[in-house]
Amino acid sequence: MSLHSSLQGALPQLESLKFSDVLTVGLITVAVVLLTLPLWDRLASVPGPFWARWSPIWMIYHSLKGDMHREMIQLHEKYGGIVRTGPFEVLRFTFWVLYLIGSPDVIGELTFSKRFGFIEEASDKGTFAQIEGALGSASWVGQVPWLYWIHDWLSPLIGNRLKVTNRHGMLREIAGKEVSERSSVQSAHPDMLDKFMDVHRKQPEKFDSMAVLSMAASNIFAGSDTTAISISAIMYHLCKNPQYKQKLLEEIDAEAAAGRISRTNVPYKVAQNMHYLQVCIQEGLRCHPAVGMSMPRVVPPEGLVVNGKRIPGGVSLSTDSV
Repeated sequence: MSLHSSLQGALPQLESLKFSDVLTVGLITVAVVLLTLPLWDRLASVPGPFWARWSPIWMIYHSLKGDMHREMIQLHEKYGGIVRTGPFEVLRFTFWVLYLIGSPDVIGELTFSKRFGFIEEASDKGTFAQIEGALGSASWVGQVPWLYWIHDWLSPLIGNRLKVTNRHGMLREIAGKEVSERSSVQSAHPDMLDKFMDVHRKQPEKFDSMAVLSMAASNIFAGSDTTAISISAIMYHLCKNPQYKQKLLEEIDAEAAAGRISRTNVPYKVAQNMHYLQVCIQEGLRCHPAVGMSMPRVVPPEGLVVNGKRIPGGVSLSTDSV
């Protein structure tokens, strides 16, 4: 019998099917898939939102909505210490905005031994807007990283449609200028750019000049926002609790009286040994983490047991910062 005649014989049978028959078959198929899912889903035992089990849409939605820091806390309250947040991603809970215009100056001093002068000029030169847009974009694009590379490939045709690429604009120009100047003029004291260039000199094949520029630009991009939030949180809690602020001031006055610090110079090693200052910093970061997103790492091939749950190799496991 030919294929044509077989199809002709089957068509009347297909046409005779009722909508209720098709619906029944569809429901049975869905039921079979749902019932057999635990047999092949390696994370079936890990609880979490229904939609997170099937795709990264759940993470993308809350990243765009900007409520991930609150949603994560609610998930742990509902499901416990370990929560599924994607088809191959698990989140683990562990105990553990206000922008300051001076934060880029802090990063500038740490990275280039030079302030950007934002406080003196009373202007951030549009830097904060670029950083805010880039971080907001990166939060959801990070859930579907392949989209970034597709955008990068199509950008000559469609232009820049993702704000995450802001870090390739003005911020990179600032870093490029500093890197270029440093190649001919040495820093007054060691800074992070010195460290980057030292690695470049020792391993130029692994860490080329573009890597130096990228690391310097990333410091401005990632460091300014997190520094601003952290300083704001610490100062907020100190002002809200004047008794603790007073105790910190007493420690600062004692160090100044001993000649170990001054208004313009607080050596890192001295600050590390100021016990109450370190307590205030750590508590401020605990109360208000600088990053409200999860920090995923890939589980090694042998897998892990976390909170009594077996997590197979290759799965992304995050520790919740909030």
